[in-house]
Amino acid sequence: MLMDKLREGAQGRVAKIIFWLIILSFSLAGVGSYLNRPADTNPAKVNDQAVTSQDFDRAYQNERARLQQQFGESFSQLADNPAYVKQLRKTVLDRLINQLALDQQAVAANIRIGDEQVKEAIRAMPEFQKDGQFDNEVYLNLLSRARLDPHSFSESIRQRLLQDNWAGALVESEFALPSEVSRVDGLMQQQRDAQVYTLSAAHYQKGLSVSDAELDSYYKAHADQFKSPEQVNVNYVELDAAALAKDIKVSDQELRDYYDQHLDQYRTAERRQVAHILIADKDQALGKKQAEDLLAQIHAGADFASLAKAKSADKLSARKGGELDWFEHGVMDPEFEKAAFALSKAGDLSAVVKSQFGWHIIKLLGVQPETVRPFDEVKTDVLSKLKADKARDLFLDQQQKMSELAFENPDSLDVVSEKLGLKIQQSGLIAANSDKAPFNDAKLKQQAFSETLRDQNSNSDVITVNDSKAYVLHIAEYKPAATRPLKDVKQEVEAAVGLQKAEAEARKQAQVLLDKLNKGEDVSAFIKDADIKLVTKNGIVRTGNELDPTLMQALFRMPHPDKAPVRQALGLQDGDQAVLVLTKVTSSDKPSASRPMLEVQLGQARSIAVQDALVKQARASANVHYNPLFDKQPVNE
Repeated sequence: MLMDKLREGAQGRVAKIIFWLIILSFSLAGVGSYLNRPADTNPAKVNDQAVTSQDFDRAYQNERARLQQQFGESFSQLADNPAYVKQLRKTVLDRLINQLALDQQAVAANIRIGDEQVKEAIRAMPEFQKDGQFDNEVYLNLLSRARLDPHSFSESIRQRLLQDNWAGALVESEFALPSEVSRVDGLMQQQRDAQVYTLSAAHYQKGLSVSDAELDSYYKAHADQFKSPEQVNVNYVELDAAALAKDIKVSDQELRDYYDQHLDQYRTAERRQVAHILIADKDQALGKKQAEDLLAQIHAGADFASLAKAKSADKLSARKGGELDWFEHGVMDPEFEKAAFALSKAGDLSAVVKSQFGWHIIKLLGVQPETVRPFDEVKTDVLSKLKADKARDLFLDQQQKMSELAFENPDSLDVVSEKLGLKIQQSGLIAANSDKAPFNDAKLKQQAFSETLRDQNSNSDVITVNDSKAYVLHIAEYKPAATRPLKDVKQEVEAAVGLQKAEAEARKQAQVLLDKLNKGEDVSAFIKDADIKLVTKNGIVRTGNELDPTLMQALFRMPHPDKAPVRQALGLQDGDQAVLVLTKVTSSDKPSASRPMLEVQLGQARSIAVQDALVKQARASANVHYNPLFDKQPVNE
């Protein structure tokens, strides 16, 4: 009945209207798909030429791989920071933009790279060579591993050559003038004599009083200094393979079976010691004849050790009469080893033996037969290994159960604890910079401060720290970062205000001392009363470390003393104050031993400066357009 009604309806007016509406909807969908093309995924354009998403992805992955290799595990922690990843992506993109801008300038300068130049550059790359010659199979295999096709790779080489021929010609032509090198060489050899008066802030802190108003003012102005970090209190269970091993019982039969199954671990292979004479003549026939002649002499009564010392090409063993160290099967050249193990008793001689090194005569010195350590001797070791194997299996089994129980009962760790007999432990309040075990592990700490776990009030997944320990966490308490009340940090604020006032007083007294010195007054009583330390240093050089870095920088910025010393008051990093007195500058006009290296370094510095200038100029003259969707695109890790 239903099918008959449908057939009747299909012939009616309503059915035809529906039919045409369907046709129209398909047509509009087609137009819509044309009008709504996929968004441009290229991250940037330089003068209407795109930095493609493929180029960016490749460059970004290469940079991540380089950083991973350089920084190891610490990079993984950095890569978990979205702000760091965003900055890294921007850095990679800017590098590609700069490269494209330089390429376009090279093209505008009518520089062209021919196909043959590209081929020659590729053929010369050592990565694609085998036995010193370009190997096409190696070339194609390496490109395949890197997911590159020959055309794309050739074009990348063309771009590199383009830059080398344009920017490289400018950069590599830079050099330092002899007068510049001499001037810098003289500055590096220069020596300065100085006096340093140091005024300790701690000295002026004694007896200072701090008012409530000063405390309140400082506290409000520096509230960020008195913030407590965010903290969590974590419940956790620990699965420990070592703890599991303690409760494992092993029968004597199991020990005996394990010993029999792993007998190779307790077997010492047969070893031999031999002496040999090696003849390594390039003429194989001549070498063999020389070896046979020596063997005949030995059979005739000649001393083996004496002939080895005189004739063997193996000079190291020759010193000991041809004697070699003890060895077992699988160590020596196969033919040498076969002949050595064919000898029966000490003193036996082999025939002349050919190896990859030449012709040998081998004399057996001793044999250590194969031995097997008895069960009773290794029983303790067998017990330890069997327990470890059982603990490893049990650990994996318990880890799986722990994962299932934690997932099925997400609200707490009670069921996990009850079913597996694991004690629920508590971290106490810890901050993100805490090194309290076990939360000094990066993976555990990351989960402990997981906003998702906190919001969902759920158990974590199983976190495997190493092959023998695994954890499940549940956040019990969370305290956000907050400014501590003044009453709780009063002592810290008092110390900070006191130090601030002491630094101000020390600064004031340093100026008084400077004025006295400039006037030529006797300051001996002043420095004694103020507990000022005076140090005199002569012959200070720029690369030295005789003084605090702040003092070193200031000292070599000071003008040469004319008729009187040059003086300056300055603050040090620890809050102390100093008065620096430059008394003498000694210069040298003679070239130093490091002058040639200095000339190279100055030339390199100029080249780098030119390279930077070229990049800035190319970038400034280019019309660069960033794709606004770039930061919104998913990161392909």
